[in-house]
Amino acid sequence: QPAAGQPPSPPHPPPPCDDAARPAGDEGPAAGCWALAGAAEAREDLGLAGQPDTFSPQDLSQVCAHQTLPTVAASVEIQDGETVYEKIMKNQTHRYFFRSYNVTTMNQPDQYRKLIINLEPCKGVVYLFVRKTRQCYPNPYSCITKLGTDLERRTKPCAWTHFMSETDRSRDGTPTFFEVPLSSTKYYLSVYATENSAYTLTVLADIGAFPRPGNNGRIYARQLRELQVQLSWDPASFNPRGISDVKQYWVYSSMLLDNDDRTNMAVFMRPDKIMNTVCGLLNNTDREYIRIPAADCEGGVCNATIDGVITDKRYVFNVVVESYRGYRMAYAGLIMRTDWEVIRQAASDKTLAVIGAVSGSVLGMVVIIYFLMLKVYG
Repeated sequence: QPAAGQPPSPPHPPPPCDDAARPAGDEGPAAGCWALAGAAEAREDLGLAGQPDTFSPQDLSQVCAHQTLPTVAASVEIQDGETVYEKIMKNQTHRYFFRSYNVTTMNQPDQYRKLIINLEPCKGVVYLFVRKTRQCYPNPYSCITKLGTDLERRTKPCAWTHFMSETDRSRDGTPTFFEVPLSSTKYYLSVYATENSAYTLTVLADIGAFPRPGNNGRIYARQLRELQVQLSWDPASFNPRGISDVKQYWVYSSMLLDNDDRTNMAVFMRPDKIMNTVCGLLNNTDREYIRIPAADCEGGVCNATIDGVITDKRYVFNVVVESYRGYRMAYAGLIMRTDWEVIRQAASDKTLAVIGAVSGSVLGMVVIIYFLMLKVYG
């Protein structure tokens, strides 16, 4: 105890923890060293699986080895509502990363809390692979192997993939449209090409801003006269309503060549001439034929008149709807052969007048002779 009037002495430091300071025969740490030893152990074992934590990002080069392949591009973050246009080479993969922390969107009812991912080929064949929550990125090479050789194989499922395009060649050249529940804040996207291609990719969490073609995109056509065709379609809708509205419709018309045939009924028309995507129509037509304001649609039907069509030729017609938010979506499209019955006059009017006069004279002579014979022999 300190003497009266003297300040208390500072506490003694804990005994040293080195072996030289320990009494002979003491195998454990000195008194007071346990806390220091425990703290040191805690500092050393903060990582996963007993490994020291270096506070650096997790190394995925082993687990996600496909992400380091020379045919795989670096990851690019795509923003909510953004549309990107890219060209891609055969057997290459483009990677995109999407994240959303919008509390307003997350608090939407389940039927509206969704994410639209829309991949549209402009030319060629591209597939979309989607994984949510965390890496690795989807691996197209796990289910499409030895592309372009006799040993090519396509299997399912693909590694690290939750949603994917149809890869069995039955829908090559068609768009991929996903509307998935927005149940995660992070999504990892891979776009893979089986040939040199071009595409657009749109990711949108505010689904009410995206137009949806009416009646599943069906278009009707009828020929009004020899050189005129009328197109009709149902107006586009939005879900949920009230977020945006239709601004206008873009009408496209293009005459087909004799060798322009569809790959199959699911593809319009074929991978090198795509006519049911927005960028595909831009690639294969000079420009739109006409723009129809949404206000011109009456009685639940929109109409457009196409002039100058040639008789006995095949035409492809399609419509693209545009919302006030700037998003566009193509209808299903229509192929029509114009077949208008035309009666052509075989000779000039003067020739026909002469023939009529001669015929009338001959008929008159026949009648007169008939009555004379009745009088003579009657």
